Amino acid sequence: MWTPEQISSFVDLTSLNSFDSVKSIESFLAQTRSYQDKGFKVAAVCFYPNFAQQAVSALKGTGIKTAVVAGSFPSSQSFLATRLNECELALEAGVDEIDIVLNLGAFADGNTEQVVEEVRAFKGLMPNKTLKVILETGYLETADNIALASKLAIEGGADFIKTSTGKDFPGASLEAAQVMSQQIKKHHDSTGKLVGLKISGGVRTKEQAEEYIKVVQEILGESFIHPDTFRIGASSLMKNLVNS
Repeated sequence: MWTPEQISSFVDLTSLNSFDSVKSIESFLAQTRSYQDKGFKVAAVCFYPNFAQQAVSALKGTGIKTAVVAGSFPSSQSFLATRLNECELALEAGVDEIDIVLNLGAFADGNTEQVVEEVRAFKGLMPNKTLKVILETGYLETADNIALASKLAIEGGADFIKTSTGKDFPGASLEAAQVMSQQIKKHHDSTGKLVGLKISGGVRTKEQAEEYIKVVQEILGESFIHPDTFRIGASSLMKNLVNS
């Protein structure tokens, strides 16, 4: 059994609203620190890149990582240079991690080389920072598509592969987590390199979190369930953990 405090240590606490503002993010960060004061320290906070500098400053010295969604989240539909520049600006602000969305259009066209090269370009900006690549498994739907997208993201240099944006398509599923975990294991078995996994979209309760942990642990082992390699992106989960 995992305690609520342990599960909180895997959480990327998220605020990704169209109405986010300096004041709302200030309250969000204050809430994050209050959770920590109660013994519920999250792995990271995740928000839009225009709040990067604010969050980096507010969380300095807490040990909580700062992450942003960038690269024209959630569609990834813009000029590559524009998407890369958005990441550069966030990195200049001092964030630790960046979540981008796989180029689903190129994937749908079967242009796997473009998919890999774009991920590689993003990773090239942040050799010493964490790059999470969102596959949007609710769009990909099939196990074969999810497996291929996982493989391409990993080939491009993703430090984590992530299920979903939580926006236009269905969020995470246990089946997607299983397929992604299998691809991570294959990559580790062949190269010795361990890529992380982030579950995102629809995980709201301790029981749901534990279901994902069980699926992932069965494939990748208990040692994989650690903030360095396993995350849960969530907004309402933390309140439920604190009150459980």
